[in-house]
Amino acid sequence: MPEPAADLAGASPAARAAALQADLEALYRSWGILDLVGETVDALPPEWLRILNIARTLREGLPLPGIDLPDDVQRLVRPQRPEYETIERRERKRRIVYPVQPDTRIQPLRHLDDLPRVTMPDLLMRDLDPAIFEFRLLSGDVNALYHVDPGPAEEDYDEVTEERVLKTPPQLRRRQRVYVLLDVSNSMRDANKLEFAKGLVLAYLITACEERARIYFRTFANRVHPRTDCLAPADFPALARRVLAVTPDGSTDMRVTLATAIGDIGELDAVGRDRSGFEPSPTELLLISDVESYAIPSIPRWIRLHTIHLKGGPMAKNYVPSFEQIREASATFTEIDTTRFVLPVSVRERWLLQQDGRLHAGPETATDAGAAPADRLQRRNALLRAYERMAAPPGAPRERAEAPAMRSPGLGLDLSLGRLLRRWARALARLWRALRPARPAGAAAPPLAAGSITFRPRR
Repeated sequence: MPEPAADLAGASPAARAAALQADLEALYRSWGILDLVGETVDALPPEWLRILNIARTLREGLPLPGIDLPDDVQRLVRPQRPEYETIERRERKRRIVYPVQPDTRIQPLRHLDDLPRVTMPDLLMRDLDPAIFEFRLLSGDVNALYHVDPGPAEEDYDEVTEERVLKTPPQLRRRQRVYVLLDVSNSMRDANKLEFAKGLVLAYLITACEERARIYFRTFANRVHPRTDCLAPADFPALARRVLAVTPDGSTDMRVTLATAIGDIGELDAVGRDRSGFEPSPTELLLISDVESYAIPSIPRWIRLHTIHLKGGPMAKNYVPSFEQIREASATFTEIDTTRFVLPVSVRERWLLQQDGRLHAGPETATDAGAAPADRLQRRNALLRAYERMAAPPGAPRERAEAPAMRSPGLGLDLSLGRLLRRWARALARLWRALRPARPAGAAAPPLAAGSITFRPRR
Protein backbone atom coordinates (compact mmCIF):
# COMPACT_ATOMS: atom_id res chain seq x y z
CA MET A 1 0.00 0.00 0.00
CA PRO A 2 1.38 3.46 -0.81
CA GLU A 3 2.12 5.88 1.96
CA PRO A 4 -0.40 8.71 2.45
CA ALA A 5 0.48 12.09 1.03
CA ALA A 6 0.65 13.61 4.54
CA ASP A 7 3.55 11.29 5.45
CA LEU A 8 5.54 12.27 2.35
CA ALA A 9 6.08 15.93 3.23
CA GLY A 10 9.83 15.47 3.61
CA ALA A 11 10.25 13.01 0.74
CA SER A 12 11.77 13.81 -2.61
CA PRO A 13 9.55 14.88 -5.53
CA ALA A 14 10.21 11.57 -7.27
CA ALA A 15 9.08 9.61 -4.20
CA ARG A 16 5.94 11.75 -3.86
CA ALA A 17 5.14 11.29 -7.55
CA ALA A 18 5.65 7.53 -7.33
CA ALA A 19 3.44 7.30 -4.23
CA LEU A 20 0.66 9.33 -5.87
CA GLN A 21 0.85 7.23 -9.01
CA ALA A 22 0.69 4.01 -6.96
CA ASP A 23 -2.27 5.40 -5.02
CA LEU A 24 -4.11 6.23 -8.25
CA GLU A 25 -3.31 2.79 -9.64
CA ALA A 26 -4.66 1.13 -6.49
CA LEU A 27 -7.84 3.22 -6.69
CA TYR A 28 -8.72 2.08 -10.20
CA ARG A 29 -7.40 -1.43 -9.63
CA SER A 30 -9.80 -1.84 -6.70
CA TRP A 31 -12.73 -1.47 -9.11
CA GLY A 32 -11.78 -4.72 -10.84
CA ILE A 33 -12.17 -3.12 -14.28
CA LEU A 34 -8.53 -2.50 -15.18
CA ASP A 35 -7.88 -6.24 -14.88
CA LEU A 36 -10.45 -6.85 -17.61
CA VAL A 37 -9.03 -4.12 -19.83
CA GLY A 38 -5.49 -5.41 -19.28
CA GLU A 39 -3.82 -2.01 -18.85
CA THR A 40 -2.43 0.23 -16.13
CA VAL A 41 -3.44 3.76 -15.23
CA ASP A 42 -0.40 5.43 -16.76
CA ALA A 43 -1.05 3.65 -20.08
CA LEU A 44 -4.69 4.74 -20.36
CA PRO A 45 -5.81 8.18 -21.55
CA PRO A 46 -7.78 10.19 -18.97
CA GLU A 47 -10.99 10.04 -21.02
CA TRP A 48 -10.79 6.25 -20.88
CA LEU A 49 -10.53 6.38 -17.10
CA ARG A 50 -13.58 8.65 -17.06
CA ILE A 51 -15.59 6.08 -19.06
CA LEU A 52 -14.41 3.27 -16.77
CA ASN A 53 -15.66 5.33 -13.85
CA ILE A 54 -19.11 5.55 -15.47
CA ALA A 55 -19.15 1.77 -16.04
CA ARG A 56 -18.12 1.12 -12.43
CA THR A 57 -20.82 3.50 -11.15
CA LEU A 58 -23.52 1.75 -13.21
CA ARG A 59 -22.44 -1.71 -12.09
CA GLU A 60 -22.43 -0.71 -8.42
CA GLY A 61 -25.93 0.75 -8.70
CA LEU A 62 -24.79 4.22 -7.64
CA PRO A 63 -26.66 7.28 -8.97
CA LEU A 64 -25.30 9.23 -11.93
CA PRO A 65 -25.79 13.02 -11.64
CA GLY A 66 -28.34 14.20 -14.19
CA ILE A 67 -29.35 10.68 -15.35
CA ASP A 68 -32.56 8.95 -14.30
CA LEU A 69 -31.76 5.31 -14.99
CA PRO A 70 -34.87 3.07 -15.14
CA ASP A 71 -35.00 -0.31 -13.43
CA ASP A 72 -34.98 -2.16 -16.76
CA VAL A 73 -31.57 -0.73 -17.65
CA GLN A 74 -30.20 -1.36 -14.16
CA ARG A 75 -31.19 -5.02 -14.43
CA LEU A 76 -29.25 -5.26 -17.70
CA VAL A 77 -25.97 -3.84 -16.42
CA ARG A 78 -25.89 -4.81 -12.75
CA PRO A 79 -24.52 -8.24 -11.86
CA GLN A 80 -26.94 -10.61 -10.20
CA ARG A 81 -26.08 -10.65 -6.51
CA PRO A 82 -28.07 -12.26 -3.68
CA GLU A 83 -30.08 -9.84 -1.52
CA TYR A 84 -29.88 -10.06 2.26
CA GLU A 85 -31.90 -8.45 5.03
CA THR A 86 -31.02 -7.95 8.69
CA ILE A 87 -33.45 -9.33 11.27
CA GLU A 88 -33.24 -8.00 14.84
CA ARG A 89 -34.13 -10.35 17.69
CA ARG A 90 -34.74 -9.24 21.31
CA GLU A 91 -34.75 -11.56 24.34
CA ARG A 92 -35.55 -10.53 27.93
CA LYS A 93 -32.97 -11.83 30.42
CA ARG A 94 -31.93 -11.35 34.06
CA ARG A 95 -28.44 -11.04 35.43
CA ILE A 96 -26.68 -10.47 38.76
CA VAL A 97 -24.90 -7.13 39.10
CA TYR A 98 -22.09 -6.50 41.58
CA PRO A 99 -21.65 -2.81 42.43
CA VAL A 100 -18.27 -1.35 41.67
CA GLN A 101 -18.26 1.23 44.52
CA PRO A 102 -19.79 0.93 48.03
CA ASP A 103 -23.03 2.72 48.78
CA THR A 104 -23.54 5.46 51.45
CA ARG A 105 -26.45 5.74 53.89
CA ILE A 106 -27.49 8.19 56.66
CA GLN A 107 -27.77 6.44 60.04
CA PRO A 108 -27.81 7.55 63.75
CA LEU A 109 -24.40 8.28 65.20
CA ARG A 110 -22.92 5.04 66.51
CA HIS A 111 -19.95 6.32 68.53
CA LEU A 112 -18.36 9.60 69.55
CA ASP A 113 -15.37 8.69 67.39
CA ASP A 114 -17.64 9.06 64.36
CA LEU A 115 -18.15 12.83 64.88
CA PRO A 116 -16.33 13.59 61.58
CA ARG A 117 -19.14 11.68 59.80
CA VAL A 118 -21.91 13.92 61.23
CA THR A 119 -24.18 15.27 58.49
CA MET A 120 -24.13 18.92 57.47
CA PRO A 121 -27.47 19.99 59.11
CA ASP A 122 -26.29 18.68 62.48
CA LEU A 123 -22.96 20.49 62.10
CA LEU A 124 -24.81 23.73 61.43
CA MET A 125 -26.92 23.14 64.56
CA ARG A 126 -23.68 22.71 66.51
CA ASP A 127 -22.44 26.14 65.36
CA LEU A 128 -25.76 27.89 65.95
CA ASP A 129 -26.70 26.44 69.37
CA PRO A 130 -24.19 24.11 71.03
CA ALA A 131 -26.63 23.35 73.92
CA ILE A 132 -29.29 21.97 71.61
CA PHE A 133 -26.66 19.97 69.69
CA GLU A 134 -25.38 18.38 72.93
CA PHE A 135 -28.95 17.57 74.00
CA ARG A 136 -29.67 15.85 70.66
CA LEU A 137 -26.32 14.07 70.86
CA LEU A 138 -27.16 12.61 74.30
CA SER A 139 -30.64 11.63 73.15
CA GLY A 140 -29.24 9.85 70.01
CA ASP A 141 -30.86 12.22 67.54
CA VAL A 142 -27.68 13.12 65.58
CA ASN A 143 -27.18 11.46 62.20
CA ALA A 144 -23.96 10.48 60.44
CA LEU A 145 -22.99 9.30 56.93
CA TYR A 146 -21.77 5.69 56.84
CA HIS A 147 -20.49 3.55 53.95
CA VAL A 148 -22.49 0.39 53.37
CA ASP A 149 -21.22 -2.53 51.28
CA PRO A 150 -24.30 -3.70 49.33
CA GLY A 151 -24.52 -7.24 48.11
CA PRO A 152 -25.14 -8.44 44.54
CA ALA A 153 -28.44 -7.45 42.93
CA GLU A 154 -30.50 -8.77 40.02
CA GLU A 155 -31.53 -6.63 37.08
CA ASP A 156 -33.46 -7.15 33.83
CA TYR A 157 -31.94 -6.40 30.43
CA ASP A 158 -32.71 -6.96 26.71
CA GLU A 159 -30.27 -9.02 24.66
CA VAL A 160 -30.36 -7.83 21.02
CA THR A 161 -28.98 -10.05 18.24
CA GLU A 162 -28.87 -9.23 14.52
CA GLU A 163 -29.03 -12.01 11.95
CA ARG A 164 -28.32 -11.58 8.23
CA VAL A 165 -30.86 -13.65 6.33
CA LEU A 166 -30.97 -14.34 2.59
CA LYS A 167 -33.93 -12.41 1.20
CA THR A 168 -33.92 -13.47 -2.44
CA PRO A 169 -31.49 -16.01 -3.93
CA PRO A 170 -29.54 -14.87 -7.01
CA GLN A 171 -31.45 -15.55 -10.18
CA LEU A 172 -28.65 -16.39 -12.53
CA ARG A 173 -29.38 -15.31 -16.08
CA ARG A 174 -28.37 -17.99 -18.53
CA ARG A 175 -27.63 -15.67 -21.43
CA GLN A 176 -25.86 -17.76 -24.03
CA ARG A 177 -25.05 -14.89 -26.37
CA VAL A 178 -25.30 -11.09 -26.31
CA TYR A 179 -25.15 -8.85 -29.38
CA VAL A 180 -24.53 -5.10 -29.01
CA LEU A 181 -25.11 -2.37 -31.61
CA LEU A 182 -23.60 1.04 -30.71
CA ASP A 183 -24.34 4.19 -32.70
CA VAL A 184 -21.15 6.21 -33.35
CA SER A 185 -22.53 8.87 -35.70
CA ASN A 186 -21.58 12.53 -35.39
CA SER A 187 -24.74 13.30 -33.43
CA MET A 188 -23.36 11.23 -30.55
CA ARG A 189 -20.83 13.99 -29.86
CA ASP A 190 -23.52 16.17 -28.27
CA ALA A 191 -24.54 16.22 -24.59
CA ASN A 192 -22.04 13.54 -23.46
CA LYS A 193 -24.00 10.89 -25.34
CA LEU A 194 -21.01 8.88 -26.47
CA GLU A 195 -19.30 8.92 -23.05
CA PHE A 196 -22.46 7.68 -21.37
CA ALA A 197 -23.09 5.09 -24.11
CA LYS A 198 -19.54 3.72 -23.81
CA GLY A 199 -19.83 3.41 -20.04
CA LEU A 200 -23.22 1.72 -20.40
CA VAL A 201 -21.90 -0.72 -23.02
CA LEU A 202 -18.85 -1.58 -20.90
CA ALA A 203 -20.99 -2.20 -17.82
CA TYR A 204 -23.30 -4.44 -19.86
CA LEU A 205 -20.43 -6.35 -21.48
CA ILE A 206 -18.53 -6.84 -18.21
CA THR A 207 -21.65 -8.32 -16.61
CA ALA A 208 -22.17 -10.59 -19.63
CA CYS A 209 -18.51 -11.66 -19.51
CA GLU A 210 -18.85 -12.59 -15.84
CA GLU A 211 -21.87 -14.71 -16.78
CA ARG A 212 -19.73 -16.53 -19.36
CA ALA A 213 -21.86 -15.34 -22.27
CA ARG A 214 -20.53 -15.12 -25.81
CA ILE A 215 -20.31 -11.48 -26.88
CA TYR A 216 -20.67 -9.94 -30.34
CA PHE A 217 -20.14 -6.19 -30.80
CA ARG A 218 -20.69 -3.85 -33.74
CA THR A 219 -20.59 -0.10 -34.22
CA PHE A 220 -22.46 1.66 -36.98
CA ALA A 221 -22.89 5.04 -38.61
CA ASN A 222 -23.62 5.54 -42.32
CA ARG A 223 -22.14 2.05 -42.75
CA VAL A 224 -21.92 -1.02 -40.56
CA HIS A 225 -18.46 -1.52 -39.05
CA PRO A 226 -16.73 -4.91 -38.63
CA ARG A 227 -17.87 -7.18 -35.84
CA THR A 228 -15.74 -8.01 -32.78
CA ASP A 229 -16.36 -11.37 -31.14
CA CYS A 230 -15.50 -12.20 -27.52
CA LEU A 231 -15.97 -15.92 -27.07
CA ALA A 232 -13.79 -16.29 -23.94
CA PRO A 233 -12.71 -13.99 -21.06
CA ALA A 234 -9.23 -13.80 -22.59
CA ASP A 235 -10.72 -11.94 -25.59
CA PHE A 236 -12.35 -9.23 -23.48
CA PRO A 237 -9.36 -6.76 -23.27
CA ALA A 238 -9.36 -6.32 -27.05
CA LEU A 239 -13.14 -5.78 -27.03
CA ALA A 240 -12.93 -3.24 -24.18
CA ARG A 241 -10.18 -1.28 -25.93
CA ARG A 242 -12.28 -1.09 -29.09
CA VAL A 243 -15.26 0.26 -27.14
CA LEU A 244 -13.04 2.86 -25.46
CA ALA A 245 -11.22 3.93 -28.62
CA VAL A 246 -14.16 4.33 -31.00
CA THR A 247 -14.77 7.89 -32.27
CA PRO A 248 -17.95 9.33 -33.86
CA ASP A 249 -18.01 9.86 -37.61
CA GLY A 250 -20.63 10.04 -40.35
CA SER A 251 -24.43 9.85 -40.34
CA THR A 252 -26.69 6.90 -39.45
CA ASP A 253 -28.20 4.14 -41.58
CA MET A 254 -30.51 2.22 -39.23
CA ARG A 255 -32.03 0.04 -41.95
CA VAL A 256 -28.77 -1.61 -43.06
CA THR A 257 -27.59 -1.90 -39.45
CA LEU A 258 -30.65 -3.76 -38.21
CA ALA A 259 -30.70 -5.97 -41.31
CA THR A 260 -27.06 -6.94 -40.67
CA ALA A 261 -27.72 -7.67 -36.99
CA ILE A 262 -30.81 -9.78 -37.78
CA GLY A 263 -28.82 -11.75 -40.31
CA ASP A 264 -25.99 -12.33 -37.83
CA ILE A 265 -28.36 -13.47 -35.09
CA GLY A 266 -30.17 -15.81 -37.48
CA GLU A 267 -26.84 -17.34 -38.45
CA LEU A 268 -25.71 -17.66 -34.82
CA ASP A 269 -29.01 -19.24 -33.80
CA ALA A 270 -28.99 -21.55 -36.84
CA VAL A 271 -32.47 -20.42 -37.90
CA GLY A 272 -33.75 -22.62 -40.69
CA ARG A 273 -31.31 -25.47 -39.99
CA ASP A 274 -31.46 -26.58 -36.36
CA ARG A 275 -34.01 -24.16 -34.94
CA SER A 276 -37.37 -22.84 -36.00
CA GLY A 277 -37.89 -19.12 -36.55
CA PHE A 278 -40.80 -19.15 -34.09
CA GLU A 279 -38.72 -20.23 -31.07
CA PRO A 280 -37.28 -17.56 -28.72
CA SER A 281 -33.74 -16.61 -29.61
CA PRO A 282 -30.96 -17.42 -27.12
CA THR A 283 -29.20 -14.26 -28.32
CA GLU A 284 -29.95 -10.94 -26.57
CA LEU A 285 -29.69 -7.83 -28.76
CA LEU A 286 -28.91 -4.41 -27.23
CA LEU A 287 -29.34 -1.33 -29.45
CA ILE A 288 -28.02 2.07 -28.28
CA SER A 289 -28.66 5.02 -30.60
CA ASP A 290 -29.89 8.61 -30.63
CA VAL A 291 -31.48 8.80 -34.07
CA GLU A 292 -34.80 7.90 -35.63
CA SER A 293 -35.04 6.25 -39.02
CA TYR A 294 -37.66 6.66 -41.69
CA ALA A 295 -37.34 3.01 -42.77
CA ILE A 296 -36.28 -0.10 -40.88
CA PRO A 297 -36.59 -3.81 -41.72
CA SER A 298 -39.17 -6.02 -40.07
CA ILE A 299 -37.81 -7.21 -36.73
CA PRO A 300 -38.66 -10.89 -36.06
CA ARG A 301 -40.56 -11.60 -32.87
CA TRP A 302 -38.11 -14.32 -31.82
CA ILE A 303 -35.36 -11.72 -31.26
CA ARG A 304 -35.09 -10.33 -27.72
CA LEU A 305 -34.37 -6.66 -28.42
CA HIS A 306 -33.47 -4.13 -25.72
CA THR A 307 -33.44 -0.55 -27.05
CA ILE A 308 -31.90 2.44 -25.28
CA HIS A 309 -32.72 5.65 -27.14
CA LEU A 310 -30.65 8.71 -26.21
CA LYS A 311 -32.91 11.68 -26.70
CA GLY A 312 -31.92 14.23 -29.31
CA GLY A 313 -33.93 16.92 -31.05
CA PRO A 314 -37.56 16.88 -32.20
CA MET A 315 -38.67 13.87 -34.26
CA ALA A 316 -39.80 14.25 -37.86
CA LYS A 317 -43.28 13.01 -38.71
CA ASN A 318 -42.09 10.41 -41.22
CA TYR A 319 -39.88 8.86 -38.51
CA VAL A 320 -42.77 8.12 -36.14
CA PRO A 321 -43.99 4.81 -37.70
CA SER A 322 -40.52 3.23 -37.69
CA PHE A 323 -39.81 4.56 -34.21
CA GLU A 324 -43.01 2.98 -32.89
CA GLN A 325 -42.15 -0.25 -34.73
CA ILE A 326 -38.86 -0.48 -32.83
CA ARG A 327 -40.66 0.32 -29.56
CA GLU A 328 -43.20 -2.48 -30.10
CA ALA A 329 -40.55 -5.01 -31.12
CA SER A 330 -38.38 -4.27 -28.05
CA ALA A 331 -38.66 -6.32 -24.89
CA THR A 332 -37.54 -3.16 -23.03
CA PHE A 333 -37.53 0.34 -24.54
CA THR A 334 -35.90 3.17 -22.60
CA GLU A 335 -35.42 6.84 -23.46
CA ILE A 336 -32.61 8.62 -21.60
CA ASP A 337 -31.87 12.35 -21.69
CA THR A 338 -28.15 13.10 -21.25
CA THR A 339 -28.33 16.90 -21.53
CA ARG A 340 -28.08 17.27 -17.71
CA PHE A 341 -25.53 14.49 -17.30
CA VAL A 342 -22.55 15.44 -15.12
CA LEU A 343 -19.54 13.19 -15.48
CA PRO A 344 -18.65 11.59 -12.12
CA VAL A 345 -15.20 12.73 -11.03
CA SER A 346 -13.12 12.40 -7.90
CA VAL A 347 -10.16 14.51 -6.82
CA ARG A 348 -7.61 12.50 -8.80
CA GLU A 349 -9.88 12.13 -11.82
CA ARG A 350 -10.58 15.86 -11.91
CA TRP A 351 -6.85 16.48 -11.97
CA LEU A 352 -6.42 13.93 -14.77
CA LEU A 353 -9.08 15.68 -16.83
CA GLN A 354 -7.18 18.94 -16.42
CA GLN A 355 -4.12 17.26 -17.93
CA ASP A 356 -6.10 15.89 -20.88
CA GLY A 357 -5.63 18.79 -23.28
CA ARG A 358 -1.92 19.16 -22.44
CA LEU A 359 -0.87 15.52 -22.54
CA HIS A 360 -2.84 14.52 -25.65
CA ALA A 361 -2.79 16.98 -28.52
CA GLY A 362 -5.09 15.09 -30.86
CA PRO A 363 -7.44 12.13 -31.13
CA GLU A 364 -4.74 9.90 -32.56
CA THR A 365 -2.68 9.93 -29.37
CA ALA A 366 -5.69 10.12 -27.06
CA THR A 367 -7.45 7.01 -28.26
CA ASP A 368 -4.68 4.81 -29.65
CA ALA A 369 -4.19 2.11 -27.03
CA GLY A 370 -1.58 0.35 -29.16
CA ALA A 371 0.71 3.34 -29.62
CA ALA A 372 4.43 2.94 -30.15
CA PRO A 373 6.53 2.28 -27.01
CA ALA A 374 8.31 5.62 -27.41
CA ASP A 375 5.00 7.52 -27.48
CA ARG A 376 3.69 5.66 -24.46
CA LEU A 377 6.94 6.31 -22.57
CA GLN A 378 6.75 10.02 -23.43
CA ARG A 379 3.14 10.16 -22.21
CA ARG A 380 4.09 8.34 -19.00
CA ASN A 381 7.00 10.75 -18.35
CA ALA A 382 4.70 13.71 -18.91
CA LEU A 383 2.23 12.22 -16.45
CA LEU A 384 4.99 11.75 -13.85
CA ARG A 385 6.11 15.38 -14.28
CA ALA A 386 2.54 16.49 -13.74
CA TYR A 387 2.36 14.37 -10.60
CA GLU A 388 5.55 16.02 -9.34
CA ARG A 389 4.03 19.45 -9.86
CA MET A 390 0.89 18.39 -8.02
CA ALA A 391 2.92 16.94 -5.12
CA ALA A 392 5.17 20.01 -4.80
CA PRO A 393 4.74 22.00 -1.54
CA PRO A 394 2.79 25.29 -1.67
CA GLY A 395 4.88 28.26 -2.77
CA ALA A 396 7.37 26.18 -4.74
CA PRO A 397 8.21 27.53 -8.23
CA ARG A 398 6.26 25.74 -10.96
CA GLU A 399 7.58 25.04 -14.41
CA ARG A 400 5.82 26.69 -17.28
CA ALA A 401 3.31 24.36 -18.94
CA GLU A 402 3.15 24.14 -22.69
CA ALA A 403 0.26 25.87 -24.43
CA PRO A 404 -2.35 23.29 -25.40
CA ALA A 405 -3.18 22.92 -29.04
CA MET A 406 -6.54 24.34 -30.05
CA ARG A 407 -8.84 21.97 -31.90
CA SER A 408 -11.42 23.13 -34.38
CA PRO A 409 -14.50 20.91 -33.91
CA GLY A 410 -15.91 21.67 -37.33
CA LEU A 411 -12.87 21.06 -39.57
CA GLY A 412 -10.92 18.71 -37.32
CA LEU A 413 -7.70 20.82 -37.65
CA ASP A 414 -5.13 21.39 -34.93
CA LEU A 415 -4.36 25.14 -34.83
CA SER A 416 -1.54 26.51 -32.77
CA LEU A 417 -1.79 29.88 -31.06
CA GLY A 418 0.84 31.44 -33.34
CA ARG A 419 -0.98 30.35 -36.48
CA LEU A 420 -4.23 31.76 -35.13
CA LEU A 421 -2.57 35.12 -34.40
CA ARG A 422 -1.11 35.24 -37.90
CA ARG A 423 -4.54 34.64 -39.38
CA TRP A 424 -5.98 37.46 -37.28
CA ALA A 425 -3.18 39.77 -38.48
CA ARG A 426 -3.87 38.96 -42.15
CA ALA A 427 -7.60 39.52 -41.62
CA LEU A 428 -6.96 42.93 -40.00
CA ALA A 429 -4.64 43.88 -42.89
CA ARG A 430 -7.30 43.04 -45.47
CA LEU A 431 -9.87 45.05 -43.49
CA TRP A 432 -7.50 48.02 -43.28
CA ARG A 433 -6.89 47.96 -47.04
CA ALA A 434 -10.64 47.83 -47.68
CA LEU A 435 -11.40 50.82 -45.42
CA ARG A 436 -8.42 53.00 -46.48
CA PRO A 437 -9.40 55.86 -48.88
CA ALA A 438 -8.29 55.24 -52.45
CA ARG A 439 -5.24 57.27 -53.73
CA PRO A 440 -5.60 59.05 -57.13
CA ALA A 441 -3.85 57.38 -60.02
CA GLY A 442 -0.29 58.61 -60.53
CA ALA A 443 -0.07 60.18 -57.08
CA ALA A 444 3.21 59.53 -55.34
CA ALA A 445 3.38 57.98 -51.94
CA PRO A 446 4.03 60.43 -49.06
CA PRO A 447 7.67 60.64 -48.01
CA LEU A 448 8.69 58.75 -44.91
CA ALA A 449 10.32 60.48 -42.00
CA ALA A 450 13.96 59.70 -41.41
CA GLY A 451 14.49 56.76 -39.13
CA SER A 452 10.80 55.78 -38.95
CA ILE A 453 9.54 52.26 -39.66
CA THR A 454 6.04 51.99 -41.01
CA PHE A 455 4.02 48.81 -41.63
CA ARG A 456 2.58 48.90 -45.16
CA PRO A 457 0.45 45.92 -46.20
CA ARG A 458 1.11 44.41 -49.59
CA ARG A 459 -1.51 44.98 -52.28
